[in-house]
Amino acid sequence: NKLFSYFFMQFPNRTPLIYSTLTLLRNGYSCFMAFDRIHIHITAHPANLKQIRVMTAKASAAAGLPEKEAGAVILAIDEACSNIIKHCCQGDPTRSIDITMALDKACLRVTLVDNGTLFNIDSIKPRDIQDIKPGGLGVHIIREVMDVVEYSHTPEGLNQVRLVKKLKD
Repeated sequence: NKLFSYFFMQFPNRTPLIYSTLTLLRNGYSCFMAFDRIHIHITAHPANLKQIRVMTAKASAAAGLPEKEAGAVILAIDEACSNIIKHCCQGDPTRSIDITMALDKACLRVTLVDNGTLFNIDSIKPRDIQDIKPGGLGVHIIREVMDVVEYSHTPEGLNQVRLVKKLKD
């Protein structure tokens, strides 16, 4: 058996490819986790959410998350990016989002940085789950699924959302 670490390849205008443990094991290789990070830069347009979901699914698989938990993480990150597109970038496709995912033995870390309108960190609150009406549950979903959710601004004055999903031993 050959010993492989995860590796990433990025091609312009394509989703990064992540060769996960399952793919390598199916091909007869032994694997260890040495995942560094993957990064994509997208325009703030809803059509690009699919690329983010695919990237998150591959990162979740590489992290070894069970299917149900991986689906919840995909939904949480999709919601966070949807909120950025709608509220910070206000649907302006000239705005952009940088998505970075890093994996170590303890957790999957996701950082979202956008150049949209600066948000007021104190205004980001989930609505009451008992308040039955369409929409508005994204922040609630994100906080329920992810173990750490932090909103901040970068030194350059950009919006930043940091999401962490702890991995089980």
